[in-house]
Amino acid sequence: MRRTLPIFILVLTLFSSKAFSQGGTLDTSFGSGGKVLTGISGNNQAYDSALQSDGKIIVVGNTNSYAAGSSFVVARYLPNGTLDATFGNGGYVTTLFGDHCTAQSVALQTNGKIVVAGSTYVPSQNTLYSDIMIVRYNENGSLDTSFDVDGIKVETLDYPQFVNSLLIQADGKMIVGGAFESVEDPGFSTFGLARFNTNGSLDQTYGTNGFVFTPDLLRGEILDMKFTSNENIIAVGRNTSGLSCVIAKYNANGEIVTSFGPNGTGLIEEDYRQFSQLNKCVISKNNDIYIGGSSFDGVKYCGFISKYNANGVADNSFGVNGKILRDFGTNIASFATDITIDHNNALLVGYGVGLTSDYNFGIESYNLSGALNTSFGTNGYFTTNFGPGHDYFQTMLIQPDNKIVMAGNKGGFVVTRLNNTVLALSTIDFGKTVNEITISPNPVNDYPTLTVQLEESANLNVDLYDAKGILVSNLVRNKNYSEGATTEALDLSGKNLSKGVYFLKINGSGKVAKTIKVIK
Repeated sequence: MRRTLPIFILVLTLFSSKAFSQGGTLDTSFGSGGKVLTGISGNNQAYDSALQSDGKIIVVGNTNSYAAGSSFVVARYLPNGTLDATFGNGGYVTTLFGDHCTAQSVALQTNGKIVVAGSTYVPSQNTLYSDIMIVRYNENGSLDTSFDVDGIKVETLDYPQFVNSLLIQADGKMIVGGAFESVEDPGFSTFGLARFNTNGSLDQTYGTNGFVFTPDLLRGEILDMKFTSNENIIAVGRNTSGLSCVIAKYNANGEIVTSFGPNGTGLIEEDYRQFSQLNKCVISKNNDIYIGGSSFDGVKYCGFISKYNANGVADNSFGVNGKILRDFGTNIASFATDITIDHNNALLVGYGVGLTSDYNFGIESYNLSGALNTSFGTNGYFTTNFGPGHDYFQTMLIQPDNKIVMAGNKGGFVVTRLNNTVLALSTIDFGKTVNEITISPNPVNDYPTLTVQLEESANLNVDLYDAKGILVSNLVRNKNYSEGATTEALDLSGKNLSKGVYFLKINGSGKVAKTIKVIK
């Protein structure tokens, strides 16, 4: 008996007219006309986002709704943009420890728990310094009391530590990075990292007693970090003394990788125009590094994009000497605030852009060589706003269907979703061709078995994506599968996959046959 109907329905759903809307247009099925404005008590700032395996969207930041100061705030949205009433208090949760808490980064564990990192000021400690603050929440938004007893970890030193970025290793350990001041160099913050065990305790085996203070960098601040394929860390930010761009590479032990960059220090420091800084980075499947930054020429700020290879050498074929400067016009300022790579291998750059009295959300699409994808938006660019006044863009993510979620703040959290074209050719009719596609075991080992049941032969691709929608690996490229059942041993060894949720996408000629959620 032919079993094509369920897959045929799946394909119709995935490739409806909405799925093929032009990239760089509002997805009107999300919120109200593609936009959501969330009113949480107080003035709110959103800084980071994450996508759950069930399609729910996490946005984190802070709110000043408390008389004493600001608190962490974590909001969760359903895939249609409405707040998830099953999470926290009607869709969001706030957490206060001390005063002036700010949540800067979020990451998801394999078991669905939510880890949020930032900083707090604790006046009872008779210090003016900020401390590292990490909070772990259960899936319903309650504090996870198995993490540092009460779900809240505050690491206090004699000098200030301000956290901007969080990563979770394959073994579940957590690394935070930001501007850390050390005992050896009081008064000067540098690129700093700290690692914590899964229970919230400081990992004393990392760096020096759990901390890394970057040598050869007197003043600096990490603004973003990403893992390479072998779980080394690329950190980007700024030198706060000269306001220049800084890139650093660390190995899994927290040691600087001195082979990275041009001068044997593991650091790249570059002046670009009068002032500049690097805001966010993304790493391609071949370990090329793409970075979004902001620069000032004495008149206005302009966003820019940089590209380096895995060794820290600028790719001079990308833009001009490895950089693309984006000037959107007279009196128009722009800040390249986030950057990612979608499922079509398009480089997406998100901006805060506009007059100094009216910033809006902006986004551009490039190929990985630095050419604009002119079919996206209007000549490669799209902008939107949430009404008069500033709309501050901060973070974006890619869904498995390639749609783009952008978030920021306008007094409250604001979120928008954009269509993003997934190319579809007519070579293969999966509704007639595919019977069944499965993977086992799941959770997967290093060599899981892919089983493909076809009614007729077809050339297929198999790609692995992480929970944020970033391509991890092209596992199978344009391989011909014969009619009937075929098994394929997929090689995940050497991918250094962190424990967590991934998506396996099987397609041919651009059409998605099936997307399978896999657990590592």
